[in-house]
Amino acid sequence: MDRRELLLGAVAAGLTGAGAPALSQVVASAKLEDRTLSILSDGAFEMPRSMLAREVAGDVIAQATKGTGPITNVLNVTCMRQGDKVVMFDCGSGANFLAGAGKLAASLEFAGIAPDSVTHVLFTHLHPDHFWGALDDFDTPLFPNATWIADRREVAFWTAPQVYEKLPEDRHAFAAGAQRVIKTLGDALVQKDAGSEWLAGIAAFDTAGHTPGHVSFEIADPGGPVFVLGDALTHPIASFAHPEWRPASDFDADRAVATRKRLLDRAAAEQARIIGYHLEGGIGRVERAGGAYRFVAGA
Repeated sequence: MDRRELLLGAVAAGLTGAGAPALSQVVASAKLEDRTLSILSDGAFEMPRSMLAREVAGDVIAQATKGTGPITNVLNVTCMRQGDKVVMFDCGSGANFLAGAGKLAASLEFAGIAPDSVTHVLFTHLHPDHFWGALDDFDTPLFPNATWIADRREVAFWTAPQVYEKLPEDRHAFAAGAQRVIKTLGDALVQKDAGSEWLAGIAAFDTAGHTPGHVSFEIADPGGPVFVLGDALTHPIASFAHPEWRPASDFDADRAVATRKRLLDRAAAEQARIIGYHLEGGIGRVERAGGAYRFVAGA
């Protein structure tokens, strides 16, 4: 598929880049003992507010989320530096997704992080805005010296011949793009299982539902755990106040609901700092609020 076809497939999925902010910057940073976390912007795109919940009336969604019209999805790529180790968690959209996205290279330059210094890239899942940025404008790996690591189930899903039968037609471009990147990375893409350390001090845990092999990461720290959540929680109000809602972007909606409820309960109980790929402000904490939860950015 050429670039035009990939873009058309993404737009057909209900997304639009029209009017989206073109961000390139360091969103936030945090110090963890001998490690530094930088949350880098890959830009942003807009999507219909109705995608936040299937089978929920638009006026109900608008009232709960305090807005009408499209929502802006920010793209937060986390980088951890520890000595000579530079670890990226996901790697943005690249040039083939949507207008407003694909700003990671500019944010890396702003943060003083050279692409050839990156040693590892850990993927939460292989959706376009997390995975397609693995390749630069010349279709070569953006981080030439990196080891790339993804969940075994996730790779198996996107590369299976029957993947197109499991996806609506407007998501076929997602599979074609994932297969292209996987093929290009070749042996540099390592497959591992959830429930284990993928790197020293960084454990992957199962948060499937948004995609079949979605994982999140726990970074161990004496000050309390830090969870890099990818798309396990995707909206700063809806995902917390209404974890039972079924977003249109979740592959297995029922499993995603169970994952969200379990994850929110754990994050609140452990007072973990969380980093959400699409959460404004990037980093924060989960607090219980009535019978649900709320996101406290920057906490």
